[in-house]
Amino acid sequence: MILYVISDVHLDGESSEGTLFDDRKTGPTVASLCERIARENAELVLAGDALDLTSMMPPRKGLDRFYEKMEMHGEPPPRRDVAALCARVREANPTAVEALGRLCSRVPVTLIPGNHDRHLGEPGGAEALSAIGFRVRMEPSVVRKIADRTVVLQHGHELDEGNHEREGTGEVMTQVLHQAVIPFLREKGPKRGVRMDPSRVVALRPEEAVVSVLERWLDEKTFRKFFRALLSLLATNGYLPRVAGILSPFISADRVRRAIEEQDRLWESTAFTAIRALEGRCKLPHDAPQPDVVVFGHTHVLDWAVQERKKRGDGLYVNLGTWTERCFDASSPPDLSLPVLRLDDEEGRLRVSLLDFADGTRELQRFESA
Repeated sequence: MILYVISDVHLDGESSEGTLFDDRKTGPTVASLCERIARENAELVLAGDALDLTSMMPPRKGLDRFYEKMEMHGEPPPRRDVAALCARVREANPTAVEALGRLCSRVPVTLIPGNHDRHLGEPGGAEALSAIGFRVRMEPSVVRKIADRTVVLQHGHELDEGNHEREGTGEVMTQVLHQAVIPFLREKGPKRGVRMDPSRVVALRPEEAVVSVLERWLDEKTFRKFFRALLSLLATNGYLPRVAGILSPFISADRVRRAIEEQDRLWESTAFTAIRALEGRCKLPHDAPQPDVVVFGHTHVLDWAVQERKKRGDGLYVNLGTWTERCFDASSPPDLSLPVLRLDDEEGRLRVSLLDFADGTRELQRFESA
């Protein structure tokens, strides 16, 4: 058996700046990967956030008021159903969507709904996917036996307090960034002497780091006005608390930055849970069995940890990072890696390779069971 896994591709409905997935740049790589999987008659698992439907939905309340406060032209976009969102994804990403659709007709493809495409696991989701050519099996937790080793694949958002429930605070932040912040930046533009890239906003992890970035891009007066409007929009949608209906005046940019620092440790806490599961010291979500290999996505941080175990042989934890550009601040070069995990049975031994398809399928890590 040969299994390929990718996570956090984030196909969305944008075709201009502010997009998560650039089909012109990355679509051909998706097509190349699909051809390789088909040649090897392997299975592909899309381990969450294959589509970014959340980013295409405006927040439920307050967007009209944000547009008014920031003196923006135009009208906020309407909320669309899942079928319409999937159709927009196909239109914006023809190369990647067509390649994945062809692959679905040739080999097994399994999709794990993540926090950005959890809609696909809800009523109407499978039909919306089928309409754009994705005829996939959907499972919240994928378990495979390879070389007598138990491999568990999940997206990992279940371990993130802000994203483990539908319409949680993480979903609100994503909607606000895409439907309020980016449209404002496109219209306003940067202060003199500064180059601004709205696409960097959606590539930031954690997303809340946008506060520090916008302080670099906007003049002080505009930033102060924007910051209060942003906080109000977030509070209206339940991201921030209100007292007696009033937003606390003590929420400052510095306080937000401290919260960002805590959220940026998510990749470490996720790894801690995975390693404990490998040791049999905790259960993974969805009643998954004790794994020999556990694979997550969600954090957008590549991670690889071999755990020594006395009774079951070494265990392996992999976090697959993301296929979107990942940025840390306002100006540094983005991480452009395209990580792919390949697992197979090599004469009765499990072999796991972490490959970077952005660099000619360069092998980054390898694990072989004893």
